Amino acid sequence: MEESGRGLTEKERAQQAELQSLLVQLRQYQAQAEQTTQEVLFVRQAIVEHDKAIETIKQLKVMKKGSELLVPIGANSSIYVTLSSPEKIILMIGGGISAERDPDSSIAYLTEKKTELENSQREMNELLQRLDQEAQRLQKRLQELAAQSEAAPRGARPA
Repeated sequence: MEESGRGLTEKERAQQAELQSLLVQLRQYQAQAEQTTQEVLFVRQAIVEHDKAIETIKQLKVMKKGSELLVPIGANSSIYVTLSSPEKIILMIGGGISAERDPDSSIAYLTEKKTELENSQREMNELLQRLDQEAQRLQKRLQELAAQSEAAPRGARPA
């Protein structure tokens, strides 16, 4: 094969270009996988929060007006409060809007939202699997190119 001015054959230049392209694609897949992993963690936390809310509402359903509760206020601190309306739950429904609901409809609403979160989590996990498979495919091709490069005769390359 004919050498270029830099001492590389056309085939070697094509392999280097493919190698660079594969490296860029691999980095993109890795970045997308990292971002998706962070989103999965966020969704998992939201699922845990929904579970906590559902369980708390279930406990409130059996309490009577005037029952005393210990409520966390942050920074590992809590206060005692008296339950005045166990039949009313205030839910944030989005866009800064709240709705007052009874415990049963609150549980139903939160359960529906939790199911939506679980579906999103499942989709993100499937995406992560596809990204991982594609990254593995790219890594295999990169290894093949590296092996071809090492096996190529070195006489045509500059020292």
